Amino acid sequence: MKRILIKNILLAGVFCSLFACEEILLEDDISDKNVTLVAPMNNAQFSHTGITLTWEPVENANKYRLQIVTPDFTNPMQIVLDTLISRTNFTKQLNLGNYEWRVRAQNGSYNTPYSNRFFSVLNNEDFQNNVVNLATPVNNLITRTATQNLVWQSVLGANSYQVQVYDSNNIAIHDQTVTTTFYNYTFPEGNYQWRVRAGNGSQYTLYSSRSILVDTTPPNTPVLTSPANNSAVTGTTVAFQWNRTPVAGSAENDSIYIFTNAALTNLQFKNGATAPFTHLLDAGTYYWYVKGFDQAGNSGNSSSVFKFTVN
Repeated sequence: MKRILIKNILLAGVFCSLFACEEILLEDDISDKNVTLVAPMNNAQFSHTGITLTWEPVENANKYRLQIVTPDFTNPMQIVLDTLISRTNFTKQLNLGNYEWRVRAQNGSYNTPYSNRFFSVLNNEDFQNNVVNLATPVNNLITRTATQNLVWQSVLGANSYQVQVYDSNNIAIHDQTVTTTFYNYTFPEGNYQWRVRAGNGSQYTLYSSRSILVDTTPPNTPVLTSPANNSAVTGTTVAFQWNRTPVAGSAENDSIYIFTNAALTNLQFKNGATAPFTHLLDAGTYYWYVKGFDQAGNSGNSSSVFKFTVN
């Protein structure tokens, strides 16, 4: 192992000598570590089909290879799952049967050995213990798209799904029962929680929920104040000032644009900025404006264009 590490260091040194690297970044060797499985316990037996697998994180790992087969890896009849994920848990709907699952930790250069356990899904009598896996949109989505296709994974044995939407005051504003695993809903502007539970006619799972912020209003138009239009600035450090009234919703930010011609085709500088903002400019004539953006993807109108001269 030491020889391999020395070889990698030497190769990295040669690479950096050829390509003028400023630093050598080496990943930690995790091949002598083990993944500690948390749940389910070995040889666990379930009376529901939604199984959540959990393990402890491994230091210096950034991904985990999770595999599930039936009945086991010695005599596999079917590879049920083979996925690479960054989190340390995974929920999967499984048919009745015997299973073996295993996990190894990985980074860009190394991986640990697999850790494995067995479990069985005997029946689906405890239907209420299943979990609805929400698919899209992602949790805590910030978007300007009001109409969203809410999607979740099917639960074995379910014949209906109840979809609810709650506002920021925890008041239900929508409640719909569907037989599909998707539902289109148009959110008003604001913060919401959408949630889904599965039912089989007599039993219901707990709700699974996600949050969403819908913001369809663009930022207000900035008002430039300094340098004033057609003004002259003494010194090459120019202080820019503007005002913009914020709009409730997602986080907002401004970008400043500085050009060297009135047609605004020769961009001299562009950057995100907060007033007051200073920038170093050579002597000459310049044109500038500011535009607002928000985290939801809305862009406001550009401000007026001001002209100034640096002496």
